[in-house]
Amino acid sequence: MQQAPTAMSMRSEYLKRVPLLRELNDQEIGKLAGRTREEVFMPGAPIVEIGEPGDCLYILLDGNVQVLYPARSGEFELARMGPGDFFGEMALLNNQPRSATVRALKPVRALALDKADFREIIAESPTLALKLLEVMSQRIRYADEQISGLSDKALRDPLTSLLNRRAFHERLIEECERSRRYGEHFSLILLDLDRFKSINDTFGHDAGDAILVWVGRMLTDHTRVADTPFRIGGEEFAIIAPATGMGVAHTVAQRLLDTLAEAKPPLEVQLRLTASAGFAACPDNGFQTDALFRAADQALIRAKQTGRSRACGPEN
Repeated sequence: MQQAPTAMSMRSEYLKRVPLLRELNDQEIGKLAGRTREEVFMPGAPIVEIGEPGDCLYILLDGNVQVLYPARSGEFELARMGPGDFFGEMALLNNQPRSATVRALKPVRALALDKADFREIIAESPTLALKLLEVMSQRIRYADEQISGLSDKALRDPLTSLLNRRAFHERLIEECERSRRYGEHFSLILLDLDRFKSINDTFGHDAGDAILVWVGRMLTDHTRVADTPFRIGGEEFAIIAPATGMGVAHTVAQRLLDTLAEAKPPLEVQLRLTASAGFAACPDNGFQTDALFRAADQALIRAKQTGRSRACGPEN
């Protein structure tokens, strides 16, 4: 009479099918199976959470999980895993807190291997150690790409795809610091569309959005490669121009205004769009970001007050 398979033998047979473990011999597989325990998690339950100590490795038997990374608008999904996948190894190797949260999407059965047993098996099996390093390097590269993409999204204006106000402030701080340290010049140009509210009121917000997208494209196409345009408010834009003094900043700002005034916005109706600009330079107007922004903003206000569709610099 054939004996029913034991829990241990079933566990060993399953582990043999896990890609990470396929090169282990029967003795190594049996030893690993004897040190694991089965755990069950309901949908939505966190299996590991970011920041907590890493105390075990998990190998999925059934179900699916999602790997989550914290983002400004909630949580960002880095990956999904299913039967045969494993997770939790990083914190066991570097003795650092968990770097991501793993949550069950469906009912999950997993084998858990405690930290001490995991380290001992790795030390005894160079084959497993090398395979684990290979998988980890792939995961780290993929996670870096995903997180870099996430960071880029956090710094981009979703409508125009220009860098946003947060990115603007970070870049302004960097440029001011570079100017203080190395004596380099740069200029700040603030640009504001004239009477934009009346465009929204007359033609609708869809038309207004189309104009903002168009302006973003025009600023990208008509600035130097070294210059960086930003959308910092509703109809407010900024350009940071490295290695540029006051005279060149005036020329660049006026050229952008002329280009916008002469071009036709992507609307079916006839519309002449104008903008006003204020500019300032570092170190001429100071090394502090607040002082530089205030000088350019006051110049922009003066451009508005003195007729619009013009570029003004700080008053002497």
